[in-house]
This record gives sequence, structure tokens and C-alpha cells, in this order.
Amino acid sequence: MHIHKFFPKVVAEYNDVCSDRIPAMIAECEELSKNCGTGSSTSLNVNSSHTSIQTIHRLPAFKPLAKQILEHAREFIDEYGYYEVLKERVFITNMWFNISDKGNYLYPHTHPGTKFSGAYYLESHPDHTICFHDMFRTILEQPMRPTELGTDVRILPCTPGTMYLFHSDFVHSVAQQKQDCRKIVISFNISFKDGPEMR
Repeated sequence: MHIHKFFPKVVAEYNDVCSDRIPAMIAECEELSKNCGTGSSTSLNVNSSHTSIQTIHRLPAFKPLAKQILEHAREFIDEYGYYEVLKERVFITNMWFNISDKGNYLYPHTHPGTKFSGAYYLESHPDHTICFHDMFRTILEQPMRPTELGTDVRILPCTPGTMYLFHSDFVHSVAQQKQDCRKIVISFNISFKDGPEMR
């Protein structure tokens, strides 16, 4: 038997990204949280600057990370096979941070209106994870044992210094946090700048 695996779901993982700058970014998140405030919503069950400031990529503490994000996005675009011209048109549309504690979680969601989205981890517990979902699977009966072919959820660790990059329509979530400790993640969206029509 030969099994063909069609239409893969893609998440790019980059490790040890701006690790030396993590303490400064954590300090800036704490300061922004104190001065600008954070909030939550029915779908965003974490303390998030999404409700107050979504432009942290413009602040000095986060500019090196923003530069790395764009460099990796260009790599991803090239690997995926997009037009070459699009590599120079990527830009960060918004960037914010989430600070979660025990009991916090994120419902499965997407980031509509952008091309790529990502998460970068500043602080976490070894058991913290992010989940990616295949919401369009139509299997009526779940497989008796989990295999790569039957799963509709994939889980990746939230390791400090790690960045994940994926298409914005990829459904993702975070399970309820069981550990009595803090997690800080920077989330961002990427789009393409408008330009002349490609021929």
C-alpha cells in the first residue's frame, strides 16, 4: 500500500530567535501592561495588549524581533513558492502581547484579513503548548487509536525563543493553563503591501 498525503498544513518553526533580548522584552511588556493596561474578551481569555496597543513592533525593545520576523517571513514565502516580488512587500500589520496565568485559555480562532500570523514566546512553562486544528475534517467516527493520518489536532511546545509562523486562516488555540505560573507570548500578523499589478 502507498498512502498519498495531499494538501499539507504548514507551520514554520524558528528556534533561538532574539533569545538574548528576551529579558528586555519581558520588562517592556510588564511596563506596557502597567501603563497602558491589558484586557480580555469572551474569545480572548488572557490579559492582552490587543485591547490597548497593537503596534509594539514600532517600539525600540521589539524592533530586533520585528526585523527577525520579517526575515523569517521572507524565507517562508520563498520556501512556499510565492512570487519573488512579494518577499519585499511583506510588512507587520500589528503586533501585541498576551500574558496568561493559571486558568487562562484561547478558543480556536483565526486571524482574518491578513496573510500570515505568528507567535513568539518570551516566558513559559515546559508543559505549555499551542494547538493547531483541522476544522474541516468530516470523519463521522473518530479513529480508535491516534495516528498521523487520523489526527485533527497537532500540539507544539511554547518554548522561550521559539517562533511559529503560519497562514492566518490556520485555526489555533491554547488549552486552559493548568500550571500556576505566567506565560508571555508575542503575537503578530503579516500582510503584503499594495503595488503595481504583477505580469
